[in-house]
Amino acid sequence: MSSRSVAPIIVILFIAGTAIVAALQDPASKTVWAGIYTDQQAQRGGQVFKTECSYCHQDDLSGGFFDNGVGRAPALAGPRAFDSSFTERWKDMTLAEMVATVASTMPQQKPASLTVQAYVDVVSFLLAKNNVPAGTVELPVDVDALGQILITQKN
Repeated sequence: MSSRSVAPIIVILFIAGTAIVAALQDPASKTVWAGIYTDQQAQRGGQVFKTECSYCHQDDLSGGFFDNGVGRAPALAGPRAFDSSFTERWKDMTLAEMVATVASTMPQQKPASLTVQAYVDVVSFLLAKNNVPAGTVELPVDVDALGQILITQKN
């Protein structure tokens, strides 16, 4: 089996594992505001975003309409991100849930086609673009660890 055909299987297992872990685990122990990704990781995510996501969501993350004029890709940063704001869209969810949602729906034409690392890196990029501060340790690909990080309003 090629690595391209294995990647969707790994992502689907990640998504399924996320749902099970979210149902069984204790509440998240830290928030996104604790410096949970690195600048380097966000830069890697920016490169993935540019090749896999910017066609619909635009390089500046402002969103736009699809080629066929039907539907639109929402803004992913700024006050209108996700049609409200980043924290309004994702608040009280864990990063495991966010990564699973992104992986199961994006890229629109080929969901679950990237590696788990690529999805985690893209989420790091989205955090950076929504003014969530970076830290010194990379955001892990481990479902249990991602399930311990809660998305909240900034205090």
